[in-house]
Amino acid sequence: MLGGVYRAKKRTEIMLNKYLIPKLFLLFTFMLLGFKVAEPGKVKGWYISGASPANYEIGIENSAERGGKVAYLKSIKSGGNFGTIMQTFFPEAFLDKRVRLTGFIKSENINDWAGMWFRVDGEDKKMLSFNNMQNRPIEGTTNWTKYEIVLDVPQKSKAIAYGVLICGEGKVWIDDLEFEVVDKSVRVSEMGPVKKNGSGQQNKPVNNHFEETE
Repeated sequence: MLGGVYRAKKRTEIMLNKYLIPKLFLLFTFMLLGFKVAEPGKVKGWYISGASPANYEIGIENSAERGGKVAYLKSIKSGGNFGTIMQTFFPEAFLDKRVRLTGFIKSENINDWAGMWFRVDGEDKKMLSFNNMQNRPIEGTTNWTKYEIVLDVPQKSKAIAYGVLICGEGKVWIDDLEFEVVDKSVRVSEMGPVKKNGSGQQNKPVNNHFEETE
């Protein structure tokens, strides 16, 4: 009887350590807004951040499929929680509007999940709206696919942050991110569990097509 209780307890500990705790840690990190920021990357207008940025790398590659330059985010060490390529900008052009972010992403060997994310912050970095595709994640190896997120940008918004993240290991390529104002009849993306930046807020989005150099 005691042996059975012990085995059940061990199974519970394994489930918590392997599945639940990492997910809760990711959610908690997003909500704290406490992103660690690594040294600026090699992509104009963008930087790398996340819970363990030293485990990830960003850069630019040429893509015959996309007909030009694309950005990438990849894991370079095992054991990382998550990393993201991102930027922030002032939201004046989108205040009191419904906004759609679109982007093309290709993935390779994602062992947990990846996703594009879009966040709107108010005073004191208070999260006003957010989606990171965690309820429709990119997994494994995928071809170039267009993704979108639609959020409202309230009048009181102070910052828009966005990017692409990897939770775990693998690589993603990113191209042609675009913001556009849409009609209020367009459905807002369902809220997923989470994000915000550390520094470098800009006046508008920069180098979304990844063709510019410093």
